[in-house]
Amino acid sequence: MRHDTAQVFVSVDRDAGAIEHALRDAAQALPGATRVALARNLEGSWGAGDYTLDVLRDERAVDSAADFAALARLPGIARIDGAACRAIGGGLREPALRDGIWRTLMLRVRPQVSEAQVASLEHELLQMPAFMRGIRNWRLSRIVTPGAWTHVWQQEFAQVGDLLGEYLMHPYHWGWVDRRFDAESPDRTVDAISHAFCPLASSLLADTAA
Repeated sequence: MRHDTAQVFVSVDRDAGAIEHALRDAAQALPGATRVALARNLEGSWGAGDYTLDVLRDERAVDSAADFAALARLPGIARIDGAACRAIGGGLREPALRDGIWRTLMLRVRPQVSEAQVASLEHELLQMPAFMRGIRNWRLSRIVTPGAWTHVWQQEFAQVGDLLGEYLMHPYHWGWVDRRFDAESPDRTVDAISHAFCPLASSLLADTAA
């Protein structure tokens, strides 16, 4: 199962309900689409769009860039920052999760860093659930479509407090992983991020793994 994800930026002078309806219908009509999740990002997201859009697709659907470009031409859409994901690690603690929170972190590794540094970053991100029980399901992916981002780090939480509390404030996060994002650290590996979180009706990662 393919998983394409996008940050959707909309025009402020358009009817949000009409935009959502048109975007959801168009995404569901994409070749190979089996599930579409569209939700408005919650306050506290930054470097992100107005909505997070996820499309689960048959593996034979290959032209994600063209499909996102077509969606971006819909009335009221200002821009779509989309990516096709190739998972490199993840896990499920609560595949039956419902009415939770979906977090999408897009990041770009610095072009001058070594493959060893990238591998260390990936390993450290994938270690986070071992320290944080609030991460119910998770997946780290490399982005396979050309664009601004190199990786997507996605997590599912039962409630927003698990993200804004345990996850963001955990010592492993700010005491260890954050050095990869700190411009003043010699271990800096990442030079840009997009942090979005939104309501989640039911687990996307469980459906992707099915």
